[in-house]
Amino acid sequence: MGVVVIFALLTAFVIYLAVGVLAGKRASSIADLLPLGTSRQARVENSSEFSSSTIATTISLATVIMAFFELAGRLGLWLFWTVITTSAGLFVVRMFAKRIWQRMSIYDHRPTLHEFLGTEFNSQALCQVGAICTSLGFLGAFAVELTVGSKFLAVLVPGIPAWAVVIVLSVVAFTYTAIGGFRAVIVTDRIQMYSIWLLLIWLPAFYVYYAVTHGGWSENLANLPPGTLSFSYREGLAFFLLGIFVINVPTFLSDMSIWQRIAGSQKDKTVTGGLWFSVLGSAVTWSLFALLACLAFMIAKPQAGVNPLLGVLSVISSGKGLFAGCVVFFTVLGLYGAMLSTASTQLIAVSHTLYEDIFSRLRKHPLSERLALKSELRISRTILVSAAIVSTILVEVLARAGFSIVDLVFAIYGAQLGLCPLVICSLVLDRWRLRNLARWAVCAVASGFIMGWATAIYGRYTPDRSIVFLAPVLSLLTSSMILGVGFLVEKIKTGPSET
Repeated sequence: MGVVVIFALLTAFVIYLAVGVLAGKRASSIADLLPLGTSRQARVENSSEFSSSTIATTISLATVIMAFFELAGRLGLWLFWTVITTSAGLFVVRMFAKRIWQRMSIYDHRPTLHEFLGTEFNSQALCQVGAICTSLGFLGAFAVELTVGSKFLAVLVPGIPAWAVVIVLSVVAFTYTAIGGFRAVIVTDRIQMYSIWLLLIWLPAFYVYYAVTHGGWSENLANLPPGTLSFSYREGLAFFLLGIFVINVPTFLSDMSIWQRIAGSQKDKTVTGGLWFSVLGSAVTWSLFALLACLAFMIAKPQAGVNPLLGVLSVISSGKGLFAGCVVFFTVLGLYGAMLSTASTQLIAVSHTLYEDIFSRLRKHPLSERLALKSELRISRTILVSAAIVSTILVEVLARAGFSIVDLVFAIYGAQLGLCPLVICSLVLDRWRLRNLARWAVCAVASGFIMGWATAIYGRYTPDRSIVFLAPVLSLLTSSMILGVGFLVEKIKTGPSET
């Protein structure tokens, strides 16, 4: 079966690199690499592309699929809470979509999330602080996805050194992203979504085959850990439910990758229609993965330190014949697609942020000037590759410090939530009100980021590891409270006549 795994990975290599090379050949300016303007290559063509790309981005190998299988024995059907909250988070973006489009259409180009906030609050400092916080978060998320996912897939090809597999899988990810840019990411996201659906057809088929040929459903369901198929209470559940709610529901509204897709769309219907399909599609795909994770113990016996998904794949690989080979091929293809869909999205988002919100600001060249310079393509690609290398080293350090996948998920995504209150304010309030809050906004973002990571680190080194689940809650509360205090102070300063 190792040959089947290698063939599946090689198939993915050829497809994704080909898309990147073709997109790269058509890129003549930075607007063809990043969604900075309209009617350029860096764009989303229609609502189908928008939805498939968005759904594929939410299906991460490390932080969703592997995390589901890792948590299934502990949380059971409570995993479906992640399904509900993810769809709810995309629904929140859909509710604000028209307002985002209207505010963005005022600009003579397509701004990043941080430029938008900086302009609305009239604060260059806010733009840069927000960009730094987002970049650190996305760099961490990208590296977690790439390193953890690659190490997982490396186990499936034991005849090859693990370090070599990790390097090859990682290089493919940032090669096609660096060459083809945003457009390559959108096209490959759609291909990767197809591969994920193939996984969700073949893997359940094996579950059914296994149950039927090994004593029937009742005997196999009896192998599940107690409480797996119930909503019974378990230790740390309240913190988990609260943390997941806060991560999933508000986070998409302040997610740079979602704003990138909106910026790359040419029509408002592309965004609104795409988000409706994203809400429904994410509910279906996440539900299937949660169910597969809960039922994994029918096939794989729990082993300390071993992800149950590896146990399932081991059983599948031990089989012979065309059916077993097809299950392995399409499962590996889907898992690698899930890894790359998330990794490439995070990488192009952080590249866009670093290039436009930080480095270009320091160089002080206007966008109209940079659009005419082909050298900007090289600069952007250099930033992208450098960011990928630095982030990978950072996550390796955190992993060696004892941070698990779950710890990193709540730390990385939780710390970014400090932007959410600012995004909501920028969409519902006038600029003259926002500009009085500029200094408070900067403090809110920075404090939320620091509080999120501080909570995660504290939780990691205390006996009660469930405290890590509170990282997003405290990050969001800290940011909201500081911004709320700012509103009150400024209201007192201006007096009732100006309120």
